[in-house]
Amino acid sequence: MDEHAQILGELVKSVQILEECKEFALLVPEVRVNIVYALSNAESTGDVAGIDGRITVVNGYPKAAGLPKFGASDHMARAILEIRKYRPEIRAGINFKYDERLKKIIVEYARLKNLSVGGIDRSKEPEKERLSLIKSMPWKIRYLKEVYGFIPDIFYETAGWGKEPLFVVVSAEPIKAASISVEIAREYARTLLNL
Repeated sequence: MDEHAQILGELVKSVQILEECKEFALLVPEVRVNIVYALSNAESTGDVAGIDGRITVVNGYPKAAGLPKFGASDHMARAILEIRKYRPEIRAGINFKYDERLKKIIVEYARLKNLSVGGIDRSKEPEKERLSLIKSMPWKIRYLKEVYGFIPDIFYETAGWGKEPLFVVVSAEPIKAASISVEIAREYARTLLNL
């Protein structure tokens, strides 16, 4: 099977995992969710497939607005391309909302699953990077490398001027990223029931 077709098929399976998890709707941020998967030799955002129109919430469930296609993502695609400079095995990623309750759940989840967690403090971002879409992503990924010595499996960005705080899960393939995300969503929903 051609690599392009394989990538699109894996994204379809990943979206099914997300859409079947009602609890994941709790993690959809205002900017919506995207899940991406890069070609093994990806060099540009056109080499990274994502969900056209992103993933939103319909009738209380996560729902993809469109089908996977190459070039459908900008932000997550640029993130994966930057991350691959330090961790070339990483080809997939997903974003979802950030809050303090979720952060506590993720830190514990990562400890139990032997995953690494880190954070990007947007208040430390220099103005010239902050004001540029092109320069901001390299700065954020470099920040993780400088602070932690590596790029964590799960990381968050704090809020910035006009920027929503988000979590990102990265992995070698999208089914794993989707599976991690739904496990976190289910635990998050359980804690909300206990309020």
